[in-house]
This record gives sequence, structure tokens and C-alpha cells, in this order.
Amino acid sequence: MNASIVMTKSIGFLQSILKNEWLVSILSLLVFLFVGCGYVSTSDYLSHIDSITITPVDIEDPDFTYERSTGKLYDEIVREAMVDRFSQKWRDGNDAQLDLIIRDYDIKAIDFDGNNRPIRLQMKLLVDYTFRDQVRNKLVEQNDSYQQIHEFFLVSGRGEPPETIGEAKNRLVEELVDDLYSLLAEQW
Repeated sequence: MNASIVMTKSIGFLQSILKNEWLVSILSLLVFLFVGCGYVSTSDYLSHIDSITITPVDIEDPDFTYERSTGKLYDEIVREAMVDRFSQKWRDGNDAQLDLIIRDYDIKAIDFDGNNRPIRLQMKLLVDYTFRDQVRNKLVEQNDSYQQIHEFFLVSGRGEPPETIGEAKNRLVEELVDDLYSLLAEQW
């Protein structure tokens, strides 16, 4: 019996509130304000950052030391590509710092022809990176096991053009740079 009285009073209270349109408007505005209070736009999160330092890349795997056709060291190749890409958003400076360590490089066959010869390979880099806001002395992003994977064919007729090992390594570096830029510069 008490429950029906409470329910009747509650319904009557809601009906009286709904009759007062101005009260509904105020309540709607308050709900909107409270819901919006917790939202922070990530586009403004690093708006105080105008420059970045990309430290020399450390490569720990001897199999990923230098590019054979040019003899250029991969630590220089990766760093130059990172600097070029990140300069699209930030100039060279000290507001932020990106540290990059390439821990491991691996290449393996993942698909074979009828004679058990590899026709498709997978290259993988295991990368550690740290992105730090030097202005506010805060760690923005860190990953100690980021994996960059590139799969490619050695033979034609598979829907994609074949790649040499050198071309695939260059593509792997391009994809690493693009993905890290997307994660660290475009996300914020």
C-alpha cells in the first residue's frame, strides 16, 4: 500500500515538473553542464608544445645495423625519417622529447610454394619508445614492446608487387615512422 502511494506521489511530482517548461530547461542545462565537465579535448592536451627533440636512435640488434646498398646506418636512417615526419607538426627544439630504441629485428618466411621455397616473408621490429613533455615534465606515452610488422612477397603474381629485402626494410622504417607519428603527434 505504501509503495503505491509513493509511486503516485512521484508520478504527480514529475507531471508538475513537466508542466513547468522553464524548470525542464534548467534541469536539462544542468545535466548538460555536469556531463560535459569530464570531457577534455585531446587536441589541446599538448597545445603548449611547439618543438621536439628526437634523440639519436639506439639499435641493439646487429642484423639491423646498416642499409647494404648505401652503407648508411639504420640509426641515422630512422632518426632522419622521424625528424622529417615530426617536423610537419613541430619544429626542432626542447618542448618535447622522443627516445627510440630498436631492440630486435626479425625476418622469417610465412608462406611457401609447392617446393617449400619461401614466397612471402615477415619483417618485425621490436621497439621501445618514450615521448616526454619537457615543458610540464610529464611522460606522455611510453611503450616497451611496440611491434612494427611488414609482410611482403618475394615473387610476382600474388596481388602485390614483389619486394627485395632492402625495399622491405625501407618500407618497414616508413611504416614505423608513419605509425609513431600517428600515435604521438596526430592523436594529441
